[in-house]
Amino acid sequence: MADDRRPRFPGLEYAEAAAHHRAVDDWFLARVRPEDADTVVDLGCGSGEFTAALAELAPRGRVIGVDQDPSMLSAADRYSAPNLEFVRAPATEFDRCLEAGVADLVVSRSMLHWLPVADYPAVFGAVYRTLRPGGWYHSESGGAGNLAGLAAVFERIAAANGLRPPEPYPDAGTVFDILRATGFDIPGDGVRTVAQLRPFTRAQLADMLRTTASAVLTRQADPSDAHRLVEELVGATDELLRPDGTYDQTFVRLDILVRRPTD
Repeated sequence: MADDRRPRFPGLEYAEAAAHHRAVDDWFLARVRPEDADTVVDLGCGSGEFTAALAELAPRGRVIGVDQDPSMLSAADRYSAPNLEFVRAPATEFDRCLEAGVADLVVSRSMLHWLPVADYPAVFGAVYRTLRPGGWYHSESGGAGNLAGLAAVFERIAAANGLRPPEPYPDAGTVFDILRATGFDIPGDGVRTVAQLRPFTRAQLADMLRTTASAVLTRQADPSDAHRLVEELVGATDELLRPDGTYDQTFVRLDILVRRPTD
């Protein structure tokens, strides 16, 4: 679902609608958790909830949240700790703001799919340079098949408004090859997709469409059309009702866990 324009999100509203991400925090942390004194970079930290949780897991370390959206960083400023800081930088060159090899762990949550795949080599290169030898990169984002019902709604609204349809979410094989070309060591299950059924009420789903998903459409439209497009998308909420009578949605996550070699 990449586009040449970068999405801009309303930070506090995004935070209020992000419960479905927080519901899978433990799933994400089960693969790799920060050690007590680790330096951790949260790339695409958004409104900072998960970054603050990382700071609690590494009380003697250093946790750095990185995002390029000023509204998101303004929301993240609600969180404060001696080992917590936030930096404004794009994912493709955030390493210019940090010391080379500073991080034991770089994490990223629900960020990569907002970038064109053409940007992935630059992002992965910046991650590689930020990690110490032996450091890990763990990322989860939308993968092929993610939110298939919503993708169909996007295509319909885009066609009706003369907009380009969203690009498909990236497949694991393409991302695997980019990571390998970057130089990462990739374990056997280092690049995988995981399907998750995430619970939503109707109101929660409408809030997610309004605060986050709508950027797929609004970032390529004239600003004067943005409000109308958002309302058109929110008006399609009932099209996402499941046969079981719930508004739960099937997310497919592209889950990456790779390491910078020690040599």
